This record gives sequence, C-alpha cells and structure tokens, in this order.
Amino acid sequence: MKISINSTYSYIRTNINYGSTLQCYALQKYLKKRGHDPEHLRDYRANPVLILKRLKNIKWFKPFCAKAVAQFEMGRFIKDNIAVSTKGYISEKAMYKNCPKADCFIAGSDQIWRNPTGSRFLNYAPDEAIKLSYAASFGRTSLPKEIAEKIKPWLNRFDGISVREKTAVNMVESIVDKEVVQVLDPTLLLDMDEYPYANIEEKNYCYCYFLNLGDKKNVSFDEIKRYAADENMKLIVTSPSNYTLFLNENPIFPTVEKWLGLYKNANCIFTNTYHGMLFCIIFKKQFLFFVQKGSGAAENDRFYSLMSMLHLEDRMVTSGDAACISEKMKKPIDYEKVYEVIHSERVRTDRFFEKYGI
Repeated sequence: MKISINSTYSYIRTNINYGSTLQCYALQKYLKKRGHDPEHLRDYRANPVLILKRLKNIKWFKPFCAKAVAQFEMGRFIKDNIAVSTKGYISEKAMYKNCPKADCFIAGSDQIWRNPTGSRFLNYAPDEAIKLSYAASFGRTSLPKEIAEKIKPWLNRFDGISVREKTAVNMVESIVDKEVVQVLDPTLLLDMDEYPYANIEEKNYCYCYFLNLGDKKNVSFDEIKRYAADENMKLIVTSPSNYTLFLNENPIFPTVEKWLGLYKNANCIFTNTYHGMLFCIIFKKQFLFFVQKGSGAAENDRFYSLMSMLHLEDRMVTSGDAACISEKMKKPIDYEKVYEVIHSERVRTDRFFEKYGI
C-alpha cells in the first residue's frame, strides 16, 4: 500500500532536531516492515524569519560554522534514509491542487496539531483514501472552544485516530464521537539495533542533550558538572538551539549516526527533550530528565504521560530535586519491566494499523 505521511519535514530540514528526524525514520521503517511503501510529504513551509534570526550567532564563528555543517549533514541523513514525495509543497493550496497519490494518508507523529491547520488534518486527502493519525500530539492539555469547533469537521473525516498523550485522547473524544487510541511514539516501535548508530571510540562520559533552554540553571547544569567530576567522567554537551549557553563546554553538533552512537556508549545521559528521553530508553541507559520551565511548561504533559505509562516517574527532575541528582541518577532502572510495557504497547499499535488493512 502506498502511504503518504504528513509530519515534521518542513521543520527538520531547517532545524537540528535528532528526535523529530528519527521519529520520521522510525515510522517509515515500521511501515516498510509491514510490507508498505511510505513516504513523507515534502513540505517547505518553514518560517524564514526564525531562520534569519540565527545569523546573530555568527559572532561565535567556530560553533556557528559547526552547526551549519551539522544542518547540512541532517539534510544528507534525510535524503539517504527518509523517502519523501517527488513533489514539494510550499503552501496548503498546492497540497489541495496536487494531492499526493496514495492509498492511505497518515498525520503524525509529533506535535503536528499544535497549531491546527487544515493540511495537518489531511483535508487535502481524497474521501476514498484511508485517513489516519498516528501518535499525533497537540502539545497542550486543553483546547480553546473556537479551535475545538474548527477542527471538529476535520477530525470527523478520519477513519482512525491515534494520539501520543492520554490528555489528547480525552480532548479528541470530547469533540467527536470516535474511538481514540493512545499509542507509542514511533521511535519506540524499533529496537536499538534497528537504528543506524555509528561505532564511536569515546568512552567514560556523561552525555547532555538539551533543547529550548533559556538558562543553564533550568537543567541544574552546575550540579551535572559536579556529578560528572565526582564520577571521573568526561562531559559532552549537544544543545543545537542554545549552544551559546555552553561555549565553555565546547558543545558538539554530531551527525544523526554519531548522536545515536553517543547515546549507545554513554555512561549516563541528562536531557530535557522528549525524544532525548525516549532514546535513553531505547538504548537502556541510566538517565535523568529535566521538566520544561517557562513557556515550555505547557508541553510537560507528554513527559508525564509517557513516564507514567512506563513507571519511570522517578527519572524526572524538578527544581526541588536538583540537590539529589547523584542519588537519582544512580538508582538502577529495571528495563525488563519497562520493556514489558513497551512490547504490550507495540501490540496495540499493530492492532491499530491492522484494523485498516495496514
């Protein structure tokens, strides 16, 4: 079956976000294993203003150039590993005018419903095609009435709806009379060895992967440095969107393959990102996760939802836990129990797709 996926292509082609890129990779790989022919919609609707704002960091020339190279490498990874539509789309109008030819259309995964537009709800897909969402996320815990009314007819066109967070199940079921299923993020549908990680020589290090930080204090970075020093571990930092906060730590911008390799070899990992947390689980690492603060706090539901499902709530660090980082990190994780839940949830995903002949 030919499957067209509407996800985060327009974002990952202009931003270094390893998790968002790998969720695209994972969903395609999963669908290919089931005998289908998936491709992502090649959507070019990026925000040029946000891209131009990055030029202000050119005064830090060396890391600025390193990030530019990493963005080029991200494009190379996408080209080599993620099938995309032959035609590119620069507007919603173009999607309606020249809809991709497919038997099934999927919206998801990731926060594609954060700012609802018709195309994110597959309004351009023909009536006769199968229309599904997979692990779609709103990136919020409630919807204003006007948005709920706006998306109601769009949701009613879906044959099957699955979402990533429990709160999203409740939101959608309050809008339309349809069954809504909570499913795993696509990255958790694959095992570690199904990812193209690089074999790296680096050993005995603590890896930090951060995004959308306003201040290093939001991830208790002084405590992290102290922990790494006490344990005689090297500290390696990747923070693509806020690398200027970590200039003294010589932040790196690895390729996707090396990023995966760094996860695989790390002694332990600190992160504040959703997919950064998921890959800790995929590689079965000791890790701690810092909940978002400020404007990003509205997104914390996705972390709570997953951590509750996997019984890993004790891996989350709040402002009151900062002094206990060493104690929390050293507490062992029972990955046998974690993967019992994951395997059960993978069956749920299989059944969701089987229902629609996929």
